[in-house]
Amino acid sequence: MRSDRMNQSLLRRFIGVISVFLFIGILVVSSLWFENPPKGKGTGTPKTSFSSERAFVHLAHIAVEPHSISSPELEKVRTYIVDQFKSLGLVVEVESYPIQYNRGNGDEHVTLNNIIATLKGSKEGKALMMSAHYDSVARGPGANDDGVAVASMIETARALKVQGKPLHDILFVITDGEEGGLLGAKEFWKASKFKDQVGMVANFEARGASGPSLMFQTSNENGKLIREFAAIAPLPVSNSFLADIYRKMPNDTDLTISLGEGIPGLNFAYVGSWDKYHSAEDTIDNVSKATLQHHGENALAVASHFGTLDLSGLNAKDVEYFNLYGKILYYPQSINLPLAIVLAAALIILSWLFVKRKTARLSNIAAGVGFVTLGIILSALISLGFYELLHVINEQINLQFYHFSFLVITLIVHVLLTMYLRRSRNELEMVLSAAYMFLILVFVMTYLMPGASYMFSLPLVVHSIVLAFLQGSKNPSATLRRSWMIMILSVLPVLLFMSLFHLLFMAMPPIVNVVCAVLFSLNLCMIYPLIRNISDLFKENKGIRRADPLRIEL
Repeated sequence: MRSDRMNQSLLRRFIGVISVFLFIGILVVSSLWFENPPKGKGTGTPKTSFSSERAFVHLAHIAVEPHSISSPELEKVRTYIVDQFKSLGLVVEVESYPIQYNRGNGDEHVTLNNIIATLKGSKEGKALMMSAHYDSVARGPGANDDGVAVASMIETARALKVQGKPLHDILFVITDGEEGGLLGAKEFWKASKFKDQVGMVANFEARGASGPSLMFQTSNENGKLIREFAAIAPLPVSNSFLADIYRKMPNDTDLTISLGEGIPGLNFAYVGSWDKYHSAEDTIDNVSKATLQHHGENALAVASHFGTLDLSGLNAKDVEYFNLYGKILYYPQSINLPLAIVLAAALIILSWLFVKRKTARLSNIAAGVGFVTLGIILSALISLGFYELLHVINEQINLQFYHFSFLVITLIVHVLLTMYLRRSRNELEMVLSAAYMFLILVFVMTYLMPGASYMFSLPLVVHSIVLAFLQGSKNPSATLRRSWMIMILSVLPVLLFMSLFHLLFMAMPPIVNVVCAVLFSLNLCMIYPLIRNISDLFKENKGIRRADPLRIEL
C-alpha cells in the first residue's frame, strides 16, 4: 500500500514536471518562430512590395568579385548602382573625395566616391537618408557585407516609385570606403552638400550571412523613433538590451558618424552564420533569400513611413523596448528607478509578512542567496570546462545541439545542488532569494545598462504579484509547487531571456554559451519549485526502488 501511494505520488509529480516542460517548450518555439525571417518573395510579388528575387538580380551584379577601395572592380560596381538608380528616375550624383589611405604599405592617394540618389518628395522638409556601403574587404566579394543592403536599397527605391511620391525627399546614400574605417561616411558628414538636408538616417549592414534583420541600435532620445518603428515594423526583432550591449562593444558602422553629428537614426544588420563575415565565403551562394527579404522589408517599411513624417522633431525620452510575438513593446525608461524602488519596497514588505506568519525565515532567505550564487558559479565553471573540452576535441558539432547542451548542463547542476544541499529551505524561501538577486540586478542595470533593466524588472513584477497572492495561502510552498503556478512564474523569464539567448547564439562565438549559462542559472532560481520537483522525482524513485526492487519505476 505504501509503495502504491508512493507510485501515485511519483506519477503525479512526473506528469506535473512534463506538463511544465511542454508549456515552456511551447513558449520557446512559438516566440522564436516570430524571430525567423520571412520567406523570400518572387518576381510575381506586387510592384509596391519588396521582392528578394528582384533584389537578388542586383546582388548578382554587385557581388561578382572582391571590390575594395579604389579598385577597378569597385568602379564596375559603382557604375552598375548609378545606372540602376538612374533607370528608376532618381536624381543621382557621385561625390568624390581625394584622400590619403594606408593599405598597410604606406600612404597612397585614392579617391572615394559616394553615390547619392535622391527620390524627390512633394514638400520641403528634412530628408530621410537610407544608408549602405558598396565597397567590400579584399578577401571576399561582400555579398552580405554589404551587397545585400545595396541591392535592398535599389529594390526599395523601385517599390517607392510605384507607391507614389514621398512627402519629403529620400536620399539613398551608398558610401565608399566603409571597410577602410568609415571613410565615405566621414567625408559625407564633413563636406557633402546634402548633409544639412538630413533629418534621420536608417543604416543597413551585415555581420553574418543569415538570420533575421535586427534593429540593433538607435540614437539617444529614441522614444519617438521606437514608437514609430513599432507601428510599422514587419516582424521586428529588436530590444534595448541588445542596443546597450552594442554600445559597450568597440564596433562601428556608418551610423556611428551620423550619430556623432546628432542625427537621429536606426541601425539594421543580421548576424547569423557570422563565420562568413569578412571572408572569402561571403559570396552570393551564402546569401539567405529569407534574410534578404527581411532586410529589404525593413528598409521599405522605414522609407515608406518615415518619408511621410516631419523629421525635425524625432527626439523624445528613451524607452525600454523588446520584441514579443511579432510586436515591439515599449515603456518609458524614466520609470526604471521608480519601478525598482517600488519593487524593493514590495519585496521587503512581502518578506516581512511571510516571516511574521512563520512560512519563511530570514536566515533561510539569506542562505538561499548563497545557494543561488553557488549555482551560478558552478554552472559557469562547469560550462567553461565543457567549452574548453569541446575546443580541444575540435569535433564538428551541430550548433543548436551545442547551445542546448550548455543549458542542459546548467539544469543538471541545479537539480544536483537541490538534491544534496537543500536542507531546510523551502520553495517560498528560495523564490524570495532569487527575487532579491533579480532586485539587485534591476538596480545595477538601471545605472549601468538601463536598456537591460526590463529583463529583470518585468519578471520581478510578476513574482511580486504571485508573492502577494500567496499571502492568502495556508501553505505558500505547496502552492508554488503546483504546475500552473510554476507556469506563471516561468512565462516572462522564458520569453525575455530565450529571445536574448537566440540572438547571442547567432551573433557571438561559442564562448558566449558560458555567459548564457550564468543567465540561465539565475532564471532557474526564479522557478526553483520546478527544480525541487525534478529533484524529488529522483529521490522518490530511489525510495521506491529500495522498498520494492522488483517493481519497474519511472
